[in-house]
Amino acid sequence: MWFSFFIYTVLTALLPGPNNILALNSTMKSGYKNSKKLLLGIYSGFTVVMILAAIFTGLLLSSYGFLLNYLKYVGAVYLVYLAWSVISGKPAEIDLENGKPSETTQDFWKGFLLQLVNVKIIIYGITAFSSFIFPQFSELWIILIFAFLLSFIGNSATWIWAVAGQRLNQFLNQHYKIVNTVMGVLLLYCAVSLFL
Repeated sequence: MWFSFFIYTVLTALLPGPNNILALNSTMKSGYKNSKKLLLGIYSGFTVVMILAAIFTGLLLSSYGFLLNYLKYVGAVYLVYLAWSVISGKPAEIDLENGKPSETTQDFWKGFLLQLVNVKIIIYGITAFSSFIFPQFSELWIILIFAFLLSFIGNSATWIWAVAGQRLNQFLNQHYKIVNTVMGVLLLYCAVSLFL
């Protein structure tokens, strides 16, 4: 059972999704240093969502399962917005005074808020808790350890995508129109796949 848990969590985390594509896009355009606030927002939001998934999995599945349908629409709208932002984006504009792309506190909140409507990670958490963890454990401290473990696995995958964006920066910036279009289409696919 734990091998299946490991395979499920790692493969699901590594698949293209909103976090991974946004991290790749940000580090590709602005570099890793200038994407730290966005990545911190993603990491923080992901952890909060895993804790909430741990606490509310039983409640959502038994009493309020219909909320997942509404969340799907909110998530789809946000993914379409992100897709448009990526497709219409250009390589980061250099701040001539500092010689580097600017980073704002909005980047943190953009990454954080994405997690609250990111159906991929919500379903990732709910599936892991309902299929693998709750059948074996009921102690709160063990459930919270698994919430942090799931967060660590998911955030590690996002970090891998961010590093890929940093390492491929020059190539990706030279071909940014194609790259942005592909990433935007993948985000649109993520939005559409919520309804398949």
